[in-house]
Amino acid sequence: MIGSDYLIICLYVDDMLFFSTNLSVINAAKRLLSSPFKMKDLGEASVILGIKLRKTKSGFSLYQSHYIEKMLKMFKSFDVVPVRTPYDSGIHLKKNRGPSVSQVEYVKIIGSLMFIMNYTRPNITHVISRLSRYTHNPAKEHWDALHCFLRYLRCTID
Repeated sequence: MIGSDYLIICLYVDDMLFFSTNLSVINAAKRLLSSPFKMKDLGEASVILGIKLRKTKSGFSLYQSHYIEKMLKMFKSFDVVPVRTPYDSGIHLKKNRGPSVSQVEYVKIIGSLMFIMNYTRPNITHVISRLSRYTHNPAKEHWDALHCFLRYLRCTID
């Protein structure tokens, strides 16, 4: 804190993001850090670590709609009929005692969903937690629930 101005530096490996209430404070910090370190100023941030930033009246919003779209297309779930609920509470998933149905693909999708959940969509945590219990041996009913969730994600992409 410098006087009544704040400077927040978010650092991840070699990516830095500066937030401040005063542009001159940001510029002073950049000058200070660029003397001992080689730095490239990319201007006002619009994307950091694959997450899009949008300036709003009340601050910033984080978005991964571009990642969600790419993921849905990769798993052939983009051109689906969207639904407004993430999970049918009437479905009671159980451990599969039979052969696994596309286990590797199921794990890939769950991993992609966890990435989204951890960064910008904490609202999907419960469903991802339920679906991820069956990654070792998914059955058709687990796939049905996962496809339903992907349809919800398509509906709520933004």
